[in-house]
Amino acid sequence: MVAALLVVAIFAGAGVGYLVQNENERTITTTYTAVTTATTTVSITGNSSSLLAQCSHAQAPASFGLGLGVVDAGTDIPAVICVQYYYFSSVPTTLATSMMIQAAQPNRTFSGDSNFTVSGSANHVVFGGPQNEDEGVVVAFAVTAKPYASGTYELVFSGNYMLSGSEPVECYYYETLAAGSGSPLYVYPEGCITYAVTGTSTGNSPSIPGIQYPILTNTLYFRIVGAVNSTG
Repeated sequence: MVAALLVVAIFAGAGVGYLVQNENERTITTTYTAVTTATTTVSITGNSSSLLAQCSHAQAPASFGLGLGVVDAGTDIPAVICVQYYYFSSVPTTLATSMMIQAAQPNRTFSGDSNFTVSGSANHVVFGGPQNEDEGVVVAFAVTAKPYASGTYELVFSGNYMLSGSEPVECYYYETLAAGSGSPLYVYPEGCITYAVTGTSTGNSPSIPGIQYPILTNTLYFRIVGAVNSTG
């Protein structure tokens, strides 16, 4: 059992973010650090069952934690983004695993999904229960740009928090996706919020390899395992 307290903190860098609570919008100054994501390029063939195998070729982000790198999506062979999920609960729980492509500008955010074809190795995963079912499962997302698509977009993944080395992180986006010339730039650096978790845990508390802070139950955590660039 975990006794925990969530304390809001600001992640490192400079930008402007917005938090909406009780239907009142307020502006906060946030900061962020852009870290390059290392990627490799391989040919991808086969169906969705072989899609997950491409994660063995993926390279992890250069820094454990926030990625903010660029993944290149072509029109012929898809780019692949590999994401690992954890959700600890007392009973098995089915949750959606998804990725959203969004375009952001200083005063608005809109969907960029119509410019791409996206498929995943799993759309839903059963987590938790007494056997900790599917904890640490990796889901591979294949992204192919449509012929007319061009621009650099933001990527958002289903989940409450992204795992980082020191604290859970909640961001407006977690990676960027480029198609065509990469222009226009639909990325607005709004920063991230970290949640400092303090408290005590017992031997029965859930744990995630490489994570030292207490893990909350009934909370969907994820981390970006790596990415494979498109070859065309």
